[in-house]
Amino acid sequence: MRFFGLMFCLLSLPLIAATELTTKIHDIDYGFKPGDDVLVFLSSGHVAKLRQSSDLLSSKSDMKKSWYKVSMDDDRFITDLTPTEAPAPEAKITLDDQKGLMSYVPTTIASMAVAKSLFREARYNPKESQCFNRAMIWSYEWYRKHSLRSNKILIYFTRTYIRRYNFEWWFHIAPLVHVMDNGKVVERVMDVKYSSGPIELVKWANIFLHKDPPCPIITKYSEYADYPYTGECFLQRTHMYTYQPADLQMYEAWGYKKENFNMDEVRGAYLEAFDEHI
Repeated sequence: MRFFGLMFCLLSLPLIAATELTTKIHDIDYGFKPGDDVLVFLSSGHVAKLRQSSDLLSSKSDMKKSWYKVSMDDDRFITDLTPTEAPAPEAKITLDDQKGLMSYVPTTIASMAVAKSLFREARYNPKESQCFNRAMIWSYEWYRKHSLRSNKILIYFTRTYIRRYNFEWWFHIAPLVHVMDNGKVVERVMDVKYSSGPIELVKWANIFLHKDPPCPIITKYSEYADYPYTGECFLQRTHMYTYQPADLQMYEAWGYKKENFNMDEVRGAYLEAFDEHI
């Protein structure tokens, strides 16, 4: 599936189904020109918009610490922003600098045939859901059923790209696996929603990109966050326990890391993506 076909899906069906989100505010970009819309980056991965004249944010304090019900119209402009409770218990943060992300060793899947079998096994729900919840469930179930230690891959879309194409996401995440293929280990993305099987990293990124720009691979979240207007996209690998970009941000800033699945996040993922209580 190429850019325009995907964009039809992204800019029509998801917005009809997701005009109200329960989420936090990750960041706000006010633009450079007087006529620029204000971009509101939601922790769900969506990019909502406000007019420069809007006062919806002016009365909100500690915005990045609070949860909101965010209502959007068909053009992704925020029509209401109401404080609310977290939809599920939030992960407890512990600090530990004894080990880091580099200590994590992913499993190498024996063959491409096995990788394809795992891909077909993954559950799919046609409802619109958040990418990090789907990725968490797929990774968790592969680990629980097969002891598969997978990675994840994030693609970050820069503010330049988002403004140029009126793009609705600022990040997307999917499982990434190592596979033995013809005598060498290769990486394949296992994005059950947007591909028909294990897919090469660049081909996966280009599903979401116009004109297939190169996406530099970064190793720290700050390489994206500190240069939000540079280029059009960035890619970052991480381990299967990562839930959202905030995990990588906190790891870099404070040494916060995960060495296990956080079950509050797993339960929240099942509830949002599959309407299941576990």
